[in-house]
Amino acid sequence: MEYLYESVVVNLGARCNATCEHCCFSCSPSKKDSLGKSEIIELVKNFSKNMKVKVISFTGGEIFLNYSFLKELLEIVHLSGKKSTLITNGFWGESVEKVRLYFKDMKKLGVTNLAISHDDFHAKFVKTESIKNILEESRKHSSIQVVVNIAVSQSNMGNQIIDTLEKAALGIPLTKFPLISVGEAENMDDSEFQKIYSIDHAEQLECPGYEPVYHFDGNVYPCCSPAVFDTALILNEEPYQSFDKTIEKMNSNLLLYIMRKEGFKWFIEIVMSNQEFSHMQIEEKFSSICTICRQLFKTEENIKLFTPYMREYYEQML
Repeated sequence: MEYLYESVVVNLGARCNATCEHCCFSCSPSKKDSLGKSEIIELVKNFSKNMKVKVISFTGGEIFLNYSFLKELLEIVHLSGKKSTLITNGFWGESVEKVRLYFKDMKKLGVTNLAISHDDFHAKFVKTESIKNILEESRKHSSIQVVVNIAVSQSNMGNQIIDTLEKAALGIPLTKFPLISVGEAENMDDSEFQKIYSIDHAEQLECPGYEPVYHFDGNVYPCCSPAVFDTALILNEEPYQSFDKTIEKMNSNLLLYIMRKEGFKWFIEIVMSNQEFSHMQIEEKFSSICTICRQLFKTEENIKLFTPYMREYYEQML
């Protein structure tokens, strides 16, 4: 069965104005990991020309640090008639003039969604007042859906953030989500992770979605979860692989097919029933299904162990 994919994510780089202790990419002002500018432009031009692509999303790092380059990318997308979405920590909200200018540009250039990452961790580097400025300006631009994503741990629940936002948060979707142990968050005590899901509930073992991501490490991944970048679920055979080739690989990948069809339960039962998987420690309680995905497919060796079982599945399906 062929699946349709109409959106693609480009992760521009690891440079950020903040050094958050929970950062999934371990971003910082000194980080230089990035796709090359000319390669990014070429990718975005190719995505923009592809009739299958409807939306191109940009994330980082902090993509607004080089606003002139971001604007150049948005202009390429807009000229093709496609839409863009953006993820930011909102540091630029400190300047009301910049907020007004950026919203004017975003509206003109077809940005439909702006996701702001702000929580107790980000607040050490970005004032919540800056986020208030962005939210208040967003009311004047109904074509741009603004959301605030709040990462929470046991001792950092983000309640003060919400209180400080006050009326600026009215009508704005605010989503709290539990931290997962990737990147800098791996250094946190295990008690900080709110493990609200269980492998005993099959409905909690479904993959939440697929969206190809062109990451700044040069690889292409099947989704935008921070955990997937610490797995061997890599879709490209060459750097800057075309969108069509990526979709072809996503549709023909047996592992992804089984994941969609059977959920992670299928893989977990194999791990629990076979001695060769004894090195895998699957958590009974977890904060996100993405952490289970990471445990299962962290290495090529792990995936190779599943191969005979996947081949048997395929033969039975035929």
